[in-house]
Order: sequence, then structure tokens, then C-alpha cells
Amino acid sequence: MKALNTVTVLAALAACSPSPPKEEAATPQALEGTKAYNRWDLPNLDDNVRNDTLLIYTTHALGNGTFVMAAKNIDDTREGLRLVLYRARPDSSAEVLSASKPAYDSEVMLPTYFTTGDTADGIIILANYGGRDSWGQNVFWLKDGRFADLGWLDVAERKWVELGDGKEQRAGNIAPRTTVTGQGEQFIFSFNTDSVLLYDDLQGRLNNLLPAAELRYVFDGQEMTLFIDGQPRHRRHPL
Repeated sequence: MKALNTVTVLAALAACSPSPPKEEAATPQALEGTKAYNRWDLPNLDDNVRNDTLLIYTTHALGNGTFVMAAKNIDDTREGLRLVLYRARPDSSAEVLSASKPAYDSEVMLPTYFTTGDTADGIIILANYGGRDSWGQNVFWLKDGRFADLGWLDVAERKWVELGDGKEQRAGNIAPRTTVTGQGEQFIFSFNTDSVLLYDDLQGRLNNLLPAAELRYVFDGQEMTLFIDGQPRHRRHPL
């Protein structure tokens, strides 16, 4: 398997970009009752390909002869980890089919998979970034052999870790606590836990612990939007 080529990857991602803007943006209420994407717990496998230029962190079988690995080029110090869709060849090389955008300086790109069970709906992948603590989730839609970047979930699960005689708060991977529903190219992401650590509420407040029932993220076919108590929050752009 050859080292990943950035130009090739970017061209592949451009080819699978989401559809043009719709006249009306989706809301959490509009997407209620759509198809459920259930969490698909895939075991992490031993590496089934060999390449001197890659460091492989995770390997998951999709059950159709293809695999997804989280890997990075050994000599790549800028772009870092990517998700790579491939087929394993008998000679332990790989036929690379596509790759996601990179995780850049994150030490972690841990994927969690969600599926309706219908291959026509594709697979939603939440890729947890971070290192010691979670930075949040990059959402990808793997459909027709390509990774579409749907946007970012700026949330984590608060956890308490025993440390000596006390406890320390940590930001954990929220993906196992995430509920995904969708229709067509629109998706809603909610959280089935009591509270969620929201890094930025887009109104000047950082690192807030909020009731999970108040938060939704909606991808409307064009962009990902945070909703709090049913109201959209949009990032402020400088003048």
C-alpha cells in the first residue's frame, strides 16, 4: 500500500460533498421520527495489512469485504490520523478505496459506527479526537465508498477518575452515549445521558455542563448546527 496522497484524498472528498443548500434548514422537530442509526459495535482487529510507511491504530471489518483503519503516515507530522476504507489483498497490501480528512494534531481518531442495517443509508461514523481527554467528535458519513465530512460535535461526557485520595474530572468520549437519526442527507444527533460537557455554546460561554436533553446537533444537508432548547446557535464571524 502506498502512503496516502493528500491531493487524491481531497479530490475524493470533493466528489462526495453533501448536496446543495436547501430552501429551509432542518430543525430537530422536523427530523423527529426518522430512521434510527443504531450503534454498531465492531471489534478492533489485528492489522491485516503491512506497510512500512503507515502506523495503524485501529482496524474494523464492515462485513462486506472492506475495512476501515485509523492510520497515519510515519513521516507525517502535520496531517496525522485519517480513516481509510480499503480491501485487504492476499499479499498483505491494501487496495485503498477512500480516506477521510485528517485529524491533524490529535493523538486519537477513535471511530464509533452507526447503521440502520440498510446499506443504502450508509454508515455514520463519530470519530473521537483528543488524547488524555476527548476534544469532541468529527462526524463522517460513509456512503457509496466515500467519506463525507458532516461537521463537528463540540461535546464530551464528564467522567470522574479516581486519583490518589480524590477524584479528577475528565472529558470522555460521548459517542457511546449518542443517538443518531436521519432521513436522506439530514441527520440529528442527541445524547442519552444526564448531562453533556459543551465546550463552546457559541454565545461566549465555554466548558459548560448542560442537561443532555437541552442539546441537539442537526446536519441539514449543508452544515452542522447546534441547537440548545430548540434554538439554533451559529458561530459569530468577525467583521
